[in-house]
Amino acid sequence: MGHMFRPTLPLLFLCFALCLSAEEVQPPEGFKAIFNGKDLSGWSGSNKYWSVEDGCLTGVADGTLDYNRFITWKEGKVKNFELRVKVKVTPDGNSGLQYRGQERPDLGEWVVTGYQCDVVPKRADYNGMLYEERGRRILAHTGEKVVIDPQGQPWVVGKMPVQEFPGDQWHDYRVLVEGNHHRHWIDGVQTVDVVDLDEKGRALEGVIAVQVHVGPAMKIQYRDFFLKDLPDDLPLLTAQQASISSDAVKVVPQGGKPKKK
Repeated sequence: MGHMFRPTLPLLFLCFALCLSAEEVQPPEGFKAIFNGKDLSGWSGSNKYWSVEDGCLTGVADGTLDYNRFITWKEGKVKNFELRVKVKVTPDGNSGLQYRGQERPDLGEWVVTGYQCDVVPKRADYNGMLYEERGRRILAHTGEKVVIDPQGQPWVVGKMPVQEFPGDQWHDYRVLVEGNHHRHWIDGVQTVDVVDLDEKGRALEGVIAVQVHVGPAMKIQYRDFFLKDLPDDLPLLTAQQASISSDAVKVVPQGGKPKKK
């Protein structure tokens, strides 16, 4: 005679936890939710690309995009902050967490420029890197400690281990920006550390946005989207505090090769 299956209490609790919708997850202490898990309230973007699916902020592109499109959080701008969000993207997908960005309708509908923490699972050296959309472009590949000099040239001053974070899985992305000091993490692994000394090129304030990218058809999902505002008057690091050694190598531009100082 077979035994009747009776779920244990831990299994019941696990099932209950898995059934919690995104809006029921409480922000960490000091953070606020900037996506409610129900609708696109507080966000501005095209419903051709953006919707709420399974409690997640969801972006889709069919492979015919002629330029990148964004959806922007409209409840304020960020200066110094910490951002935490869970992200899942299709393996060939390409997206990014835009911050201190500028909305640029003059460049096309739903265009945002500025700093970006890239989400690119098929490229370990891009996933979590610091990119500047429609600006200085690659500022630091994943695994690089970088100082951007006053003329806008990024220099690699140190290295960190690079790990792979596969697509179609949830990963924890974290962005911490204090003054002109930018740091990114994926699943607790630091991906970049950048000091921006370029007064003309850098931005100290702007919007948060997320992206669907040109290229293959893709789907990107964000949930548990939490923001912590930090004091506005945090100091900017100086060239004396963020020195560039004589053996530093220029950050390789897209399609370029490394060059020494």
